[in-house]
Amino acid sequence: MLMKRIFIRHLGLFASTAVYLGCGADSATKPTGGFTGQIDVRYLSDITPALQTAVTTAAAKWTRALSKNLGDFPLNLPANSCFAGQPPINETHHNLLLFASVADIDGQGSILALTGVCRLSNRDTLPILSNMVFDRADLDSMDARGELQGVVMHEMGHALGFDPGTYVTKGLSGGGASDPFFSGVTARSEFAKHGAWYTGVTVPLEDTRGRGPLDPHWRLSVFGDELMISIVGRGLKSPLSSITLGFFKDIGYDVDFSAADPYEVAPFFGGTRIVPEGSLRNDLRMTVPPKFVSPLVSR
Repeated sequence: MLMKRIFIRHLGLFASTAVYLGCGADSATKPTGGFTGQIDVRYLSDITPALQTAVTTAAAKWTRALSKNLGDFPLNLPANSCFAGQPPINETHHNLLLFASVADIDGQGSILALTGVCRLSNRDTLPILSNMVFDRADLDSMDARGELQGVVMHEMGHALGFDPGTYVTKGLSGGGASDPFFSGVTARSEFAKHGAWYTGVTVPLEDTRGRGPLDPHWRLSVFGDELMISIVGRGLKSPLSSITLGFFKDIGYDVDFSAADPYEVAPFFGGTRIVPEGSLRNDLRMTVPPKFVSPLVSR
């Protein structure tokens, strides 16, 4: 049975999880109690048990890997001003507020999920308000193929800042349409440890759509199977690599590298038994120009 309007609150950096039954999204969000964790996930629609499990697991994994006291932010936004279905928001919120929902996007196949970063901290240029939407038509098939957890982890990575609004704004990218790259020193150092064979400019971003550094995915032809590439498929493990964690350190998070999964930079070759079954190429909806909110109190 679908579970209706469940709010998940990650109460601490290391993930004790409390579940609250919400009263829906008809009025402005004003949560009781002081949220002090890293990622506050709130559901805006019916969800499947598999999706709830995947989101809870992803939030725990990312919260173990990343930490940052972003501060407290006054949020006062009319309904639908950030994304379709967004409730009115009138609250002071600590760190990232992340909405998640299920909706009809484009039918089975093609777009599996969409993520948008609505607001950034003007102090850290890190997200403080994001949303993830998963295509209702694809949920069961992603779960049956073992892809759902990787997709949720991937989308949450965008929501946390694997987004041009953060890394381009911080001046951590370069290259043109033919050879874009991320230039953060930690990610480059981690890439050198695990991909020393590569002779191009590191760390290579996706180059197949001509968008230059605005394509927020690692280059598939170089990375092979890694969390932040732009495809999903049978046989992919979607590991959270130390390179991706290096990216997040470079954009401003404190990072626990022990949370990284085993990974070596290894492109796909003809004999690799991977069947791409979905694309995440168009999964990020950018806010242009980025919109910023000031924290209430300086750290």
